[in-house]
Amino acid sequence: MVVAILVPTLLENDAIGNDVCHQLRILKERNIQAFIHAEEIMNVHMQPYCIDTSKLLVIIKDPGNVVIYHHGGCWHRGMEILEKVQCKLFIKYHNITPPHFFKPYNASYEKYCSDGILQTTAIIGLKKEMTFLCDSNFNAADLVSLRADERKMEILPPFHKLDDFKKAGIDGSLAHGLRDGKVNLLFVGRLVPNKGHKHLIDVIAEYVKMYDADIRLNIVGGIDPALNLYATELKASIEQNGLHDIVRLTGGVSFDTLHTYYQFSHLFLVMSAHEGFCIPVLEAQFHSLPVIAWNAGAVGETVGHNQIVFEEKDERYVAAAIRVVSQNADYKNYLSVNGLENIGRFSNKRIEMKFLNVLGIENSIDAGMDRSIV
Repeated sequence: MVVAILVPTLLENDAIGNDVCHQLRILKERNIQAFIHAEEIMNVHMQPYCIDTSKLLVIIKDPGNVVIYHHGGCWHRGMEILEKVQCKLFIKYHNITPPHFFKPYNASYEKYCSDGILQTTAIIGLKKEMTFLCDSNFNAADLVSLRADERKMEILPPFHKLDDFKKAGIDGSLAHGLRDGKVNLLFVGRLVPNKGHKHLIDVIAEYVKMYDADIRLNIVGGIDPALNLYATELKASIEQNGLHDIVRLTGGVSFDTLHTYYQFSHLFLVMSAHEGFCIPVLEAQFHSLPVIAWNAGAVGETVGHNQIVFEEKDERYVAAAIRVVSQNADYKNYLSVNGLENIGRFSNKRIEMKFLNVLGIENSIDAGMDRSIV
């Protein structure tokens, strides 16, 4: 058996890219021939494990082989490849951001997402035996709404790099700046409109009005030049609310710097409107940060029990929650302990067992993962 893992663009330190690379590693550790095929390869470390189209076409025509297709956007050539697949097929569904988020900012991104949703429908309509591997129950429900067969779905959370934080270093200068007595809030995620950055800023504005300015919000994540209008709006909101010394857009950072932000923050704040899973929530809980979140997309599902999850987006309530947690050490510890317990549901070892079981490589292993659909 040969396994081909397909992804349109293979990025480094990217949620889908990390998932792809971990899948490859697990298969190779079991002496299974496995390769990656990507149209763009931005992760140079994985170049030796990537194959071109000619080699891929040989693999996908052998019924004894396996294809794992990662779907998180529009990939026209990927669809052409899927139509030629004659072997066992798995679709790893990472969800598509609804296009309306990008409409005010970038027509190309809006079209990419619209076309991605159309492609999801086209994949569902392929007359092939396939299994959908969904990051979350939320993603599975999304497929069900597009008339995919619920019986052919498995819930398989994405692999992550939590264990790498154990080896990460500390940025001493940054750590010193974060230990000045202020309440440090953190959000991690690309600067894209579905991540709810405007609501994060509004929460901090309300907090300052209601309480004091002894607070700081670091928004860590890459800033895409194609979405400069969105970034400009956020910066304008920060200035209009007088938060230029309180809210900071850091842009992309190194892994050690990211670890430092997590290590020296006090709370993790999530106001995203759409997430197919939200790995930064697990990273925050790994660092013992209590999570305060809005229950949208798969966020509540990922956060788990005994964290603070709001059903309605009212910035005043969120500001009040920040105040309560930051001033109550026992409650903060309660949230931290339960957050650490939550990430046990998503250990890489557990996901590995489910992954292998679904592929039929270790059928005797029961990873105990929930495959219910909400």
